[in-house]
Amino acid sequence: MLGSRTLFPMQTPSIRPPQTLKPTDRLQQLLPDLFDPETTSGEQFLRLQLTPDLTIALALSWVEETLLISPQWVTPMPNMAPHVLGLVSSKSQVFWAINLVQLLNLPVALEPSQYYEIVVIRTLPMEATQGSVGNQDELLLGLVVPKIRGSIRLSLEDIISPVHEVDASLQPYLSGQAVLEEQTVLVLSAEAIGTSQMPLPG
Repeated sequence: MLGSRTLFPMQTPSIRPPQTLKPTDRLQQLLPDLFDPETTSGEQFLRLQLTPDLTIALALSWVEETLLISPQWVTPMPNMAPHVLGLVSSKSQVFWAINLVQLLNLPVALEPSQYYEIVVIRTLPMEATQGSVGNQDELLLGLVVPKIRGSIRLSLEDIISPVHEVDASLQPYLSGQAVLEEQTVLVLSAEAIGTSQMPLPG
């Protein structure tokens, strides 16, 4: 469950600043399992395509919203790490946009595009932040990814420790891996990413 907070649908490309769209049919297109009472049990994840051969999953309990914005609304800042694209504002909150592919040291580049797909995560899971608005320990980060593929469900029993074949650069950011439709899906640890970015100025 997503609790009392709502995961917002992705926005359509626009030359305007990012704004949250409210029609539930857009949310249903992105996350149809949330509206289907017959779905398989298990925790819900966003599926993200980072490279043609690499799919990762991110637990929805860490996701604040998803955005689709023009790169012009990302404000670059001087003297930042190469994977830090700049600052983004959404729903009166300002947070850092992180190039996830570059952070994970993957041997691909984020393709130039008219818009960025961004998954906004919290550094604390939803269960820890409900009822504690304004928690000083909470940090929002925007993960810029090549493609959001929608939602999947994974049983926690099926998530195992990453095997030794996983690249060493990915290991610190993973909580496990699972097999879905004969494809290995790496499970991303939002907590590990948040911890690694905590030195960013707030």
